[in-house]
Amino acid sequence: MSKRIYRIGQIVPSSNITMETEIPAMLRARETVEPERFTFHSSRMRMKRVTKEELEAMYGDSVRCALWLSDACVDALVYACLVAIMSMGKGYHRQSEARLRDASAENGAPAPVVTSAGALVDGLKTLGAKKISVIAPYVCSLREQGASFREIAKLVGASPATVRTRLLCG
Repeated sequence: MSKRIYRIGQIVPSSNITMETEIPAMLRARETVEPERFTFHSSRMRMKRVTKEELEAMYGDSVRCALWLSDACVDALVYACLVAIMSMGKGYHRQSEARLRDASAENGAPAPVVTSAGALVDGLKTLGAKKISVIAPYVCSLREQGASFREIAKLVGASPATVRTRLLCG
């Protein structure tokens, strides 16, 4: 059985210090039970603080990251910032995924794209979730994110009234 090597490209906020260790660790664990192998490549978007302004600034920066990662001909692009996508409004994960997919294709290295928000929606749909609880460590100025989580509930067929959010203000 041959071992296929997959190149995973991750777009991550500059202040995030967990994704570049957690995702490779999960992929290494998979390698112990499946023949696939993975290489991991990151590009960072500038974000020092989780504020609406910095999240919006990441919008344009994400395309640059997708271009740079597509130079490495990655097999998949992952956008790893849930709140950045959700702060842009209802259904934005689909727009973001399309923009990043188009950028990599225009650079001659098309790759499928998944955002953390898109993965959350897909996962909740797969589970058939009917009630959703969210605990999120975001600044108080982003309290309106509860509305975005209610939109996710609608997307997966759950009642928005079942969404309970608790933002841990820091």
